[in-house]
Amino acid sequence: MTSTQRGAILGGIVAGALIAAVFVWWLRGPSEATVRRTVVTTVQSETPASVLVTGKLHMSATIDIDSTSFMTPSWMTSMLQITQPELLPYTTGTASVRVRIPGTVSYGFNVKDLTSEMIAVEDRRVTVQVPELSVQSVEPDLRQLEVRTSSSGWMKMFTTDMQEEVQRDALARVEATFRRQANAQLASSTQPKINTARALRSMLTPALESAGVANPSFQFRVGDDFVLTPTGPPESESVPRGEGDGR
Repeated sequence: MTSTQRGAILGGIVAGALIAAVFVWWLRGPSEATVRRTVVTTVQSETPASVLVTGKLHMSATIDIDSTSFMTPSWMTSMLQITQPELLPYTTGTASVRVRIPGTVSYGFNVKDLTSEMIAVEDRRVTVQVPELSVQSVEPDLRQLEVRTSSSGWMKMFTTDMQEEVQRDALARVEATFRRQANAQLASSTQPKINTARALRSMLTPALESAGVANPSFQFRVGDDFVLTPTGPPESESVPRGEGDGR
């Protein structure tokens, strides 16, 4: 065997070893550290506002306020309660307001709360512990605002002023009412969690494929007891415009 033949054989062995190494690397895919870094970087880089909105709730808020006061000074009212309680109705006035308004609440999570420790890779499946969902914005639809007012007693003499004051009080409570209702929905309903998992899958699939993960599969843990493994083509999943469970 000549030196040329030996060189050719050695070169073939080296080339074969390199090809085998590349093939093994391709089968194994990127390291877990690379996958973790890709997930965190993708979510944070595509969300410059630090908040990833993963869905919306359409709901309506109804606020009832009754304002009752006495025409007499407090000391006289106390005296009447003791001496002549039958006169109290004549000194009492009530203004009532019912405000009903529909609106949209956006929910999601702060991407800064997502860390690499919340991501694991096992059997080629990427498991993501999603940060806690919370209300991100409230948008009442003032064009569909409904207001009903009524008054009784001495307040009828000052209907406009008193009702406007009570109405302002009711409108000031709209956002807090929406947030309270939305937080209750996020805690009790599975649909926001499903929408969040689908939105993340659509976002992460192309990024992980570019990093070398072929046909990545996911498992998302949202909260303490909800686990979802999305199936089907990720192209069919996107952030929804809104769910009906919020009405």
